[in-house]
Amino acid sequence: MELDLEPISRIEGHLGVHVKVEDGEYVDARVKVTMYRGFESLLKGKDLHLAPNVAGKICGVCGATHTLVSTEALEMAYGVYPSSDAIKFRNIAYSLADIMYNNVTVVYLFQAIDYSAEVVKKHTPSVYERAKETNCEFRDVHGYPKVSSILDNLYFGKEIYRSAFRVQTALRDLATAIWLRYPQPLSLKPGTITIRDPSIAEKVKKFMKEDREIEKLFYIMAELREFFAGYKRIEDDYVTYGLLESDEYDADYEGMDEWGSKREFPAALIINGELVEDRLSKILLSVRVYVDGTPYEDWDREYERDELGNELDRRHPWNKETKLKGKIVINNFVPTVKQYYNGKEYMPTTGDIARLYAYRLKKGKIRALGYEWEPRGNTVMERTFARIFTVAYLKEYLQQIEVSGTDLSPRKGKRGYRLAVGAHDAPRGANAHWLITDGNKVLRYQIITPSDRNFSPNLGPVERSIIGQKVTEEAGVSGLDALRIVRSFDPCSACAVHLEYKNNIIKLLV
Repeated sequence: MELDLEPISRIEGHLGVHVKVEDGEYVDARVKVTMYRGFESLLKGKDLHLAPNVAGKICGVCGATHTLVSTEALEMAYGVYPSSDAIKFRNIAYSLADIMYNNVTVVYLFQAIDYSAEVVKKHTPSVYERAKETNCEFRDVHGYPKVSSILDNLYFGKEIYRSAFRVQTALRDLATAIWLRYPQPLSLKPGTITIRDPSIAEKVKKFMKEDREIEKLFYIMAELREFFAGYKRIEDDYVTYGLLESDEYDADYEGMDEWGSKREFPAALIINGELVEDRLSKILLSVRVYVDGTPYEDWDREYERDELGNELDRRHPWNKETKLKGKIVINNFVPTVKQYYNGKEYMPTTGDIARLYAYRLKKGKIRALGYEWEPRGNTVMERTFARIFTVAYLKEYLQQIEVSGTDLSPRKGKRGYRLAVGAHDAPRGANAHWLITDGNKVLRYQIITPSDRNFSPNLGPVERSIIGQKVTEEAGVSGLDALRIVRSFDPCSACAVHLEYKNNIIKLLV
């Protein structure tokens, strides 16, 4: 049996996954994107100062991510950086909207529907029967006695869904008080941020101290982490550029390894569960992009070294040029993104789970709301739980953050760079914009998003997670397991499933 999951929206255009099922197991999976968006081409020749505004339109859910990363690329190019107060205001807004708001939305308004009683009873009735017999460990926190009572309240409009909706709305509203518009913030500028309400930091702290719903949502997912623990595990290979700047951020490329390591969640490349690289500049220099089997033309090695003398591979984004072939035969616009390390190329997972692994390996044990996170592998529920654990961690982080003043004037750095890069994790993981300037114009602009990594064809993380997964459905195959896997990588807004039978093939239009 073959199934087409297409299109899955909000993943750099229209994403689809074609899967094959034989003898109760997914034996093949192929990712494809069937729409060309062209932001990299759109940015060529534009005035530099327009880049964050244009790049912010890439995503309608986490637009601040691209605005921030583009702004940091310009800060490196210009040789300016923000004050300590400006960094803290940025961190507050980024935590609220692009991480917490996004993660609550994805976990409970998108993913959790797949685990609701309405879905579980239909496709895996024995699992629901087991849920009726399973006591909740954290019932004193969230109030649900059995796992089944949680499943009964996950569907659209049910109690847990409504709670998550209230929380994500409040988080978005608080963030918008700083961003001034969300998505696509208006307040971010290279070296600074515009703040209209200097008391917003205290308002955020007050909300976090008084809120009780985030804790309930967190411990609900802790129950589901234990209950739905049977999905396929793939390699503990992860990459993260880090999250939330420290006061040591100065946007200077030469000092990137130092300030990148001081982020709240530090940069890291992890292979087989071991930290193998924590220098942000080296992680970025080792990115490789392949366009075989896509409608893109290949490119030459125009730049052999960066401005510090580091060698640039032909497949590096600073050398990459986005050009469509004259005649498009293959309608799949997803490149293959790999990470080079020690003579080999890897395709690591990125996202919240990567950040938690990096934190634990670099800084030690990590706790949030009285719960200590420990690694259990790279699975559907572990990726999902990492998402809500990060929300819990940032709730406590925002209660403690102190903004000492309102000095938001830009600082002058050591120098500017013609080859610049902004690299900062989005909620979905490692996000980077590589920029080459020509005076005050954009000569080249290349964007590698976390979804480019997770949804890479040629056995990227999503494909590897699907292939070999056993079908858990008890009456026919609707693709539920594949959809749970896809959504666990946070494909933004894949939330509507429809079935179409055509030529003896089941097609799932998502």
